[in-house]
Amino acid sequence: MRHLPIARRFIPGAAVALFIFLFLTTRSSFSLRALTWSSTSPTASGCQIWPGWRASDSEQLLYEACHDTTNSPLIGDVGVLGDPNRCLLASSRLDQYHSSDRNWSEVRWGQVQRRCATREYKLSPLEYPVDRLWRIPGASQEVETQVKGNSGRVAIVLRAWDNYEYTEKRLAWLRALIVEVSLQRAGMYQVFFLVNVKDPNIHLEEDADAYEQALIKFVPEEFRDMAVLFNERTLKAWYPLVQEHGAQDQMYQALQIFSQKFKQYDFIWQLEMDLRFTNHVHDTLESAATFARAQSRRNLWERNGRFYIPHLFNNSYENFSAAVDAEFGDNGVWGPVYTSEFTSQGPQPPSRIKWDWGVGEDADLISFMPMIDPVGTNWIYEDIVHGFADGTATPRRVAIVSITRSSRRLLQLVHEAQQGRGQWLVSEATLETFALLHGLKAVTVPHPISIDKEMTAEELDAEINKGPSHSKAGGETPSMLYSKDGFLLGPWWEASYWFTGSGAENVWKAYVEGRRLPPMLLHPVKEK
Repeated sequence: MRHLPIARRFIPGAAVALFIFLFLTTRSSFSLRALTWSSTSPTASGCQIWPGWRASDSEQLLYEACHDTTNSPLIGDVGVLGDPNRCLLASSRLDQYHSSDRNWSEVRWGQVQRRCATREYKLSPLEYPVDRLWRIPGASQEVETQVKGNSGRVAIVLRAWDNYEYTEKRLAWLRALIVEVSLQRAGMYQVFFLVNVKDPNIHLEEDADAYEQALIKFVPEEFRDMAVLFNERTLKAWYPLVQEHGAQDQMYQALQIFSQKFKQYDFIWQLEMDLRFTNHVHDTLESAATFARAQSRRNLWERNGRFYIPHLFNNSYENFSAAVDAEFGDNGVWGPVYTSEFTSQGPQPPSRIKWDWGVGEDADLISFMPMIDPVGTNWIYEDIVHGFADGTATPRRVAIVSITRSSRRLLQLVHEAQQGRGQWLVSEATLETFALLHGLKAVTVPHPISIDKEMTAEELDAEINKGPSHSKAGGETPSMLYSKDGFLLGPWWEASYWFTGSGAENVWKAYVEGRRLPPMLLHPVKEK
């Protein structure tokens, strides 16, 4: 989480089965809408908050035809996160979770989620307890680099601070998120709070009483059995070879430890408390994952490095992808990128004639902003590279806003590098760079971003895609970054997705007041 001011910073049938097979094996694998997630599954009875209380069931959600549009010009595709013509009304999502005759302090969200997962996945009720204490680790063990099977389980980790203010509006949103992502979709996802305690002197990893006192002090009662606390003392104990442990520079260290402790999760979404969804949360995230899975690795890093502006490509992501292929041919990144004294643990690439390499492969990293080359950007963190033999010449990628989905494999590789070799970069460059160097699949999802500023598509493109061909969204002083000279002029202050600004909050306010919007991610929303 970056804060201002910045100091340092299913349809059965053989025909459909054949269609899916052909889709996944075709050379053109970039259709956005063909495989977006859609579900009308009812909430299972074992997944209700209270037995017989149906106010939170998915049938209660109201969808209507969208008659409104986001501001133009628009970055990204309005269909990548779900059906853009089917709008989910905010009132049907949020109203039942405000203060009412229900005593929310009696709810134990961790227990409710485990009950749902136990019913649907035939798990032991004790299989997924929250591991309270993150004991100081012993000697570093060999990292698991090969996927040994897919459990289908996904964790959603919400990053919070000890001083986070749980207002009525925020509580309603958090309850809705948990219900949508876990209960209404039968427990495939499980939500956790990862709470950053600012006092480094509390022995959270050693003292059970101190941990319990902090938990009571900093987390509302209804969320305590799904919360995990940590502080910088915890991170220093796990990663002594890394000189920085603050959230600004090391947003993923706590997530790396979480992945070590909760190895049953194949993937982890890291979300922030000030992120909002205008569509069903589970379905939005599944649509993003489905898009990423459908992407070919051919020129993927080159697509990742630029913003998709649909107006310039006849509103077709396939056209956009074809344009990138025409530009790079067989000269784009293919497999791991070399750097001195670094052993890649990712898969070895096939011959370049296999254009569909990666289609049907889950992405080790999903981001929602372009992954750019930081070299020459004048980004405030451009030169922060530690423990790599090539120093600042190490090939790297950066994506601002640390809202991501990462695989357990990728998190383990970063964990091993930081704990065993002291190799580290700042938060926005961590997962992206290690995915690049290990040859893992990383995908930027071109979700819709509205810009509340009068600009033509051509003007917008000239502003945000002015870098070199491999990193069009980068180049010299891109306005989306915080530079060594401070903020730069650009359209981002009015954008619906960035690391600061008022654009997202304005869109969310309109949505809550009744505006119908297609599936969007909004960040940051600081409503109280």
